[in-house]
Amino acid sequence: MNQPEAKHVLVVDDDAAYRRIVARMLVGAGFKVTVAEDFRAAMRVIDGSDPVDLLLTDIGLPLGTPHGLSLGSVARVQHPALKVLFMTGDQDPAKFALFAPESTSVLAKPFDAEALIAAVNSMLA
Repeated sequence: MNQPEAKHVLVVDDDAAYRRIVARMLVGAGFKVTVAEDFRAAMRVIDGSDPVDLLLTDIGLPLGTPHGLSLGSVARVQHPALKVLFMTGDQDPAKFALFAPESTSVLAKPFDAEALIAAVNSMLA
């Protein structure tokens, strides 16, 4: 019996430790994971030959580079079917819903594995 192919999640965060932790949680739940540290690296993955099912990006990316909201917008223009889940440490993540078009959502940091997996599964359902 063939197993369904694992969904591909791209994790974008400028904090290397956070990228590793989030990637580990997702891999443990059976997802295929690629990580990127900034806008440019993320777009190389998104535009690559291995389709990404979900972009999981921090809203705050390195100073002097486009932020996660821009990354989500550009990625969805180029790949309209791409789902986007934003992460933020902001105390009021609901305010980012104004910037989140259809097929996007916002997850408040810090979160545990259960909350992360629930949010990712909800986005990919």
